[in-house]
Amino acid sequence: MDFQKRKIIDGHIHYAHYSYQESLMAILDDAGIEKFSVVCTPDTDRLSLVPDAVLLKAAFPERVYLFGGMDISPLFIMPDRVGEAFADYVETLRGMGADGIKMIEGKVQMRKILPIPDFDAPIYEPYWQELAETQMPLTFHVNDPEEFWDPERVPDWAREMGWFYGDGTYVNNEDQYTQVLNVLDRHPDLNVTFAHFFFLSAQLDRLAGYFDRYPNMHVDLTPGIEMYFNFSANPEKARDFFIKYQDRIIFGTDIGARALLADRDAGIEVEESLARIEVIRGFLEHDGPFQLSHQGFLFGGREAVFQGIDLPEEVLEKIYWRNFEAFAGVTPRPLASEAILAEAARLEGVIQAMAQVQPGTGGDTSSVEALKHFYEH
Repeated sequence: MDFQKRKIIDGHIHYAHYSYQESLMAILDDAGIEKFSVVCTPDTDRLSLVPDAVLLKAAFPERVYLFGGMDISPLFIMPDRVGEAFADYVETLRGMGADGIKMIEGKVQMRKILPIPDFDAPIYEPYWQELAETQMPLTFHVNDPEEFWDPERVPDWAREMGWFYGDGTYVNNEDQYTQVLNVLDRHPDLNVTFAHFFFLSAQLDRLAGYFDRYPNMHVDLTPGIEMYFNFSANPEKARDFFIKYQDRIIFGTDIGARALLADRDAGIEVEESLARIEVIRGFLEHDGPFQLSHQGFLFGGREAVFQGIDLPEEVLEKIYWRNFEAFAGVTPRPLASEAILAEAARLEGVIQAMAQVQPGTGGDTSSVEALKHFYEH
């Protein structure tokens, strides 16, 4: 599909290694993405992807927003003070020049792998209080598609990826919703965007109730391809929802997710990345049924049919860039080299310490070393 040139900010991109810079920027330039947010997560091989994102932001300071992930080491070395440690780390990231926080801790697999407390537990309160008081933007991944808990409905491809959660060993999705909503009840002004439409694309009335209840709550459009099948099942209702809540929806693609989750050696792939952009823009801009011309990761193939909702121009403008700027700022915050060097040295020490305490945790220090080299030279 061909799309007209527009101003677009992509609020949700993954960047699993600093060596991906050239390929990522070529894709975004080709797609006309003016600015974008790199959301950092803990990683199975490395403690933090923040150094990689800092290097990218240093190279493109006017284009890159940095949403830093939490340093998860307190979960292992000071579990009784994890909320205080996370609150302190918010200040560390702000001091470095981060524009926001990314939490992947609500992803179901992460809750199984890591000793993550319930989000509404008192131990977390200093962290939520810090985010609410500072209005630090938070992009929060909570749950996965609801059918992943249902043995009759979980897709075959999800089973193959290890994403069936109905065997009793994973956190229940409704339990997680309850925990997060309890946090929002205590902190209704939390400046939060829930990734992947909060996995409520099939429950728009429920999501509308949350929007009416929490004034600073947003969702982003990152696939979860189930979202676009759910929207396509009732495009008229979806269109009415998007128009009514046009100030609460943020454009995001999840470009880089495949490299992070499935195939790091392949890097950020052009075809898969363009499919992500195409399904979102086709849905927002096209009038009626459409199919993808690009092959995406778990997108159902080119034979899959989606429905566009042909939004008005003023609504598209909000979703494509105005809402993100209202959420995270008109321009990215400047980086602070001294704070970055201090954090790089600290991370290097944590990685080495965790490798001794928890074998297999932390992993390589290549990005930290590259970051130190960049700022020292």
